[in-house]
Amino acid sequence: MFGFHFCKVTGVSMSPLIPENSYIFVVPWLKIFNLKEGNLLKVFHPRYGYIVKSLAQVDRNGFFWLKGHHKTSVPIEKLGPVGKSQIQGKVLWVFPPT
Repeated sequence: MFGFHFCKVTGVSMSPLIPENSYIFVVPWLKIFNLKEGNLLKVFHPRYGYIVKSLAQVDRNGFFWLKGHHKTSVPIEKLGPVGKSQIQGKVLWVFPPT
């Protein structure tokens, strides 16, 4: 309705920044603005489905490289690059579990 949504995060790949079972507030239309390193993004990955990761870098071909924060997270090289069309939105707020 308003172009945003809430999602529950399962898994620990983004902890401690986003603890498991947190809720995130995602705004899809913010992906059209310049994204920069460190932005939290919700992405549809062809192998892993919907994931939340930090933007590590944008390469010279315009592909986005993502990373997790936990030591058990899938490495950046294994995730590989994603295109802008796979980005579902930018995470604005994290609501940790109580």
